[in-house]
Amino acid sequence: MNLKKLINGILGVSLATSLLVSCQAEKSSEHSKNEEKTESCLPASQVSKSEIKNSLGKVFGGDLKVIYIKESPVRGIYQVALEKSGRRGIVYMDCDLKHVVVGSILDLEAKRDLTREAMLQLYIEANKEKEAKLKQVLGEKKFEELKKAVGVQTVMRFDYVDIKSLSIPTKGTVVYGNPNGKYTVYIISDPQCPFCAKLHEEMIKVPLQIPDMKFEIIFFPLGFHRYAQGISENIICKQNMEERRKILNKSFQAVANRDEESLKSISKNCENAEATLNEHKNFAKAVNLKGTPMIIFPNGLTISGYIDEKTLVKIINILRK
Repeated sequence: MNLKKLINGILGVSLATSLLVSCQAEKSSEHSKNEEKTESCLPASQVSKSEIKNSLGKVFGGDLKVIYIKESPVRGIYQVALEKSGRRGIVYMDCDLKHVVVGSILDLEAKRDLTREAMLQLYIEANKEKEAKLKQVLGEKKFEELKKAVGVQTVMRFDYVDIKSLSIPTKGTVVYGNPNGKYTVYIISDPQCPFCAKLHEEMIKVPLQIPDMKFEIIFFPLGFHRYAQGISENIICKQNMEERRKILNKSFQAVANRDEESLKSISKNCENAEATLNEHKNFAKAVNLKGTPMIIFPNGLTISGYIDEKTLVKIINILRK
C-alpha cells in the first residue's frame, strides 16, 4: 500500500468520528497537560532498558531483549527496538512507560514511513551481526565457499547454537542413513507438519550421496496438529528402528496426501514415551526452536524450513571438511 492510499484510509476513519472534536477550551487544557508531561520526560539515553523490558515483558513475554531506546519523531514518545526469539521489531512508548503503540509513524511532509525505515536499518544491522558470527564459527574462507555454493539468501538463514553445552536426545530418535556414520545431522520435526514432510522427501535421498553420514530425527509435536503428539509417542515406543521409520514415513506420506484417516490410525498414545518425548521437547526449546523443521549441524549451525536435496548435499559437503 503506498503512502497516499494509507493516508486516505486514515482520513476516511477520521471523518467518520469528526464530531468528537469539539470544546476548544477543553482541548487547549489537555494540550497544556501534554506539553507539561513532555517536558518532564527523561532523555532516551537515561531510560533504563531493564525497566522497559519489565514493562513490555507483561505483554510480550520474558525472553525479550531491548536493543535500543531513542527519541521518536513524536515528542514525549520513545522509539524502542526489541528482539524476541531472534526476530526484531519497533514499538513506541510514552515516557511513563505505561502505554505502548504498535504501528507506523508517517512523515506527512516528506511522505515517508519512518517506522519502516527504522525497521530496515534494524534488519541491516542484524544481518551484519549474523554475518560476523557465521564467519567466527565457520572461518571466512568456508563462509565465502558456502555463499558461492548455495547463495547468500540461504546462508543468511543460518543461526548458531552451542550444542556442545546441551544434552542431545539419544532415545526415541529415528535414524536415516548410515547408523555408524561419522557425521550426524539432527532434524527437529513434527510428524504432521507439511514443511517437515517436504524436507523429509528430500532428506532421505542425501545419505545415498554421502554414505558416511546420518540424520537423526528429534520430535517436537506442535499443539495445533491434532495427531502429532500420538504419532510421536507411537514412534518413540517402538524398539525396532525399522518400525519407527515405517510409521514416520507413513505419517509424512499421509500429510502429503492430506489423508487424515491414515494419520488417525497411527496416532497412538503411549505412556512409556512421555519422559523421552519431554527430553526431545526440552532440547528443542534449548536450541530456540522457532518452527519445524529445524536442521542442526554438528558445528552448531542451524537452519529452519524446507531445503532441497541438492542444497543439503552442498551444505553438508562443505561443513564436514
